[in-house]
Amino acid sequence: MQAGQQKQRGMPRLLKLTLSNFRNYERLVWSPNASLLVLTGENGSGKTNLLEAVSLLSPGRGLRAAPLTQFGRMGAINWGISARIETKDEFFELGTGTQGGQERPRRVFLLNGRQIRGQEAWEDTLATVWITPQMDRLFSEGASGRRRFLDRLVMAVTPHHARELAAYDRAMTQRNRLLQTRFSEHSWLSGLEASMARHAVAVAAARQETVRQICHYAQNGLGAFPAAIATLQCAIAQKLETSPALTVEDWLCAKLAELREDDAARGRATFGTHRSDFLLEDLSSRQPAALASTGQQKSLLIGVVLAHARLVTDYRGQPPILLLDEPLVHLDAARRASLLEIVQDFRTTVLLTGTDQAPFTPLKHNAQFETLKNGAFLPSGP
Repeated sequence: MQAGQQKQRGMPRLLKLTLSNFRNYERLVWSPNASLLVLTGENGSGKTNLLEAVSLLSPGRGLRAAPLTQFGRMGAINWGISARIETKDEFFELGTGTQGGQERPRRVFLLNGRQIRGQEAWEDTLATVWITPQMDRLFSEGASGRRRFLDRLVMAVTPHHARELAAYDRAMTQRNRLLQTRFSEHSWLSGLEASMARHAVAVAAARQETVRQICHYAQNGLGAFPAAIATLQCAIAQKLETSPALTVEDWLCAKLAELREDDAARGRATFGTHRSDFLLEDLSSRQPAALASTGQQKSLLIGVVLAHARLVTDYRGQPPILLLDEPLVHLDAARRASLLEIVQDFRTTVLLTGTDQAPFTPLKHNAQFETLKNGAFLPSGP
């Protein structure tokens, strides 16, 4: 991955968003007239749901990683999201939703009104990155959340990463099942382990390169947000530092074969990229994020997201859309002011949410303010 290797393009701007039977929205058609958007309203008004809808327009399962059955309004099976996006050179339309009956609804994807086979055709169209309140203690809780966060960062610069993750998970699930039901099928197990190894090496390499680039972009803080050091804890990535990919694949195949009995007893794979971790520390103090206060953790997290946005801008030729859900919570006054100043300079759509408009007053001349209630917009002003 080399920064700036892609064709230069203009900023992505959300021109229109349409929701049908999505979460608490029966029907919403919204045409923002600014790139900087502030959504306020009481808890449960639909702010995070709207951000989630935008997040589902890029590869992956969105900011909540929820199953399809949870998206429909009041238990509806079928739901839909569509958006019109502008860049400097072009306009395009993205859409997603479900089709099918009660038993087997399936998610469909549309690009410029035409149904496509999967998200692959979206991979070079739109990148989104988000922060949610659930991430405020990301670095002091379990590793799975940190892996999901890192993978979202990776997808923005290595779009096929989502496919590699899905392929690895499928092979691992099949191996887990086979270990429980047909342990003696050594040839079949070997084939699944070879598939796991191939995709695991691709996943580890993409994560490793993204972490290296984030460290480069995060070595200087932005505004009041600290410079940071990012680290990937992954035995496979470590091997890739000194050995060719094919050698690492062979090593991983042998490791998985050696662990069959243990994995069968535990009912899961005990070694692989699904066990990796992503860590942060403050560059100046060398304090790990895991030992920092909630406010310090959030500052480091926002600093990394801002650094990553610079990386994506250089790599793709355009920044990601930023979805910042309750971004000011746990920040001190200086960092609140700094974040609101920084987002005014971003050449992309930025959506921020909060329960009150007052904390966003510094944006009143540059942002569009909207108030939500029960899945609908109310007339509002800064």
